[in-house]
Formats: sequence, C-alpha cells, structure tokens
Amino acid sequence: MSRSLVAVGDRWSLLILGAAFQGCVRFVDWSDRIGIASNVLSGRLRQLVALGCLEMVQGDDGRGHEYRLTSMGMGLYPTALMFWRFDRLWSEKRLLHPEALTHLTCGGSMVPNMACRACGERVHARDVGYEDGPGAGFDASPPSRVSRRSAVAVDDDVSRNTLFGDSVDYLGDRWTQMVISTLFLGTRRFDQIQRECDVATNLLSDRLKSMVAGGMLQRRRYQIGPDRFEYLLTPRGMDVYPIALALMRWGDQWLGTAAGPPLLLHHLTCGNPLEAVVVCDQCGQSPDPHEVLFRR
Repeated sequence: MSRSLVAVGDRWSLLILGAAFQGCVRFVDWSDRIGIASNVLSGRLRQLVALGCLEMVQGDDGRGHEYRLTSMGMGLYPTALMFWRFDRLWSEKRLLHPEALTHLTCGGSMVPNMACRACGERVHARDVGYEDGPGAGFDASPPSRVSRRSAVAVDDDVSRNTLFGDSVDYLGDRWTQMVISTLFLGTRRFDQIQRECDVATNLLSDRLKSMVAGGMLQRRRYQIGPDRFEYLLTPRGMDVYPIALALMRWGDQWLGTAAGPPLLLHHLTCGNPLEAVVVCDQCGQSPDPHEVLFRR
C-alpha cells in the first residue's frame, strides 16, 4: 500500500484522477472542475503521465493535447468508488447535498461495496487475516514528494461534484493513510506506530491529532504517571478499510516487484485467500467507469 500512496496518495493527484473518471481530458477541464492552480495541475499531470496513469494524446478535434486514462489509471476506479462510499456514509456535506451513482448495467442506484471474490460476502477489517508475503521487506518505500499536509480544504462545490469528496482532506495524504493502515494491523501506541511507519515524530503527532479531531481515532489513556495514550479506530476510522484494500490491490498489480506481494490476506469468513473486489450492491457485478452515471 505504501507504494500506492507514494505514487498517487496526495490530494491533488486523487482529485485529478477522480475528475478524469468523470470525463475530464483537457487542462481547462480540471482547472474549472476542481479549482486547482495551473502550476500544481501541470506538475501533477506530468507526474501521472510519467507514472503511467495518464497518457498525453492529440485531441480528437486536432486542437491541443488531451490526457487519457491508461489501463493503470483505470485500475484506480475501485479506489475512487470506495472514497465515494465513505463520503456518502460519513460526510455531513454529502448528507445535506446527496447524489447517486446509477449502475447502467442493472439500472439500480448503486452503493459500491468491497466484497470477497470467492464467497461474495462484504469484507470487514475484523474478518481478514494477514501474513507476510514473498515480497515482505524486499524494498524500501521511496521518500514522499510531499510531507506537509495541506491546510486548505477542498471547496464545497468541488467535494460534492467529484468521486473523491471532502474525505480527501483527511485521506488525501500519504502519512494519514499509512498510520491508519498500521492500526488495522494491530498497532495502537505512538512508539509502535512511529516504528512501523518510519515517520518523523512531529509528522506523526500532527496526523494523529488531525485524525482524532476528524473522528477517525479515539485517544485512550493506558498509563498514569507519566500519562501514556493509545489510539483506537472509531467506527468511522474502521470504514476506511475498503479504501486501504483498494489501494493495496492496485499497488500489488501495478507497482509490485518480481519478489511478489509484501502481504498476503485471508478471508476468515470463507477461509480463502482474499481477492477484494468492488461490486454493485444491487447486482453484485464489478462496475466499469463507462457503466456508472454520477448525478446530483
């Protein structure tokens, strides 16, 4: 998962990809839709092209260039749907201004869910077991391009009109996602999280404080004199799990090494190796971006 976060884990990259899933192909499309500064947009587009998520092609009308999603970029669509699902369940802004995803294949108003391909049941964090994979420990995560969490929130109109809604303010950050992922694996205390993430203590303090304020974590004292605290995932924090799974699966597919995946997952409910897939809650099929209509 850390490979995915280094590649596309910042807020603007996620918003650009989300808008691309909704039809943005030209520079001006993104500038108008997500309100991004021109220099930031230029930089992120270059990075996404270099990574392989977008390709620059001649426009169909012969005027200028367009940026088209590649197969690698399309592979992030399940992640975008899991962000949308999280916002639909937990964002107060989206409760006030609801929108729907219509799955054109079955005609239903869709809420995408993360499911086990083997048994079809929804996947919950407590129903998954882990063990080191063949690629565990074989490579180190490269340094993040951006370590500072942006203090500027996504505009309300932007958050309500993209698949990546206002949760991108919390989760469109590499270190926030990394910290949450270690809690899913059982770590709770500051020194444990710091060791697992290999993150500077000031960055970790900032992210933990932000997640407590955002309702993702609960801070609980486990020792008096000196006071020491541990961090527990709230129900809202637990519901980040499908986003983490989607990013992990994409990273294994597109950013993996010859050594194999770093982590192997097992679905305890059915006993099979877990292949997590995003499905429509109405028909159980995995939706394609061209088969989903986003409407207010």
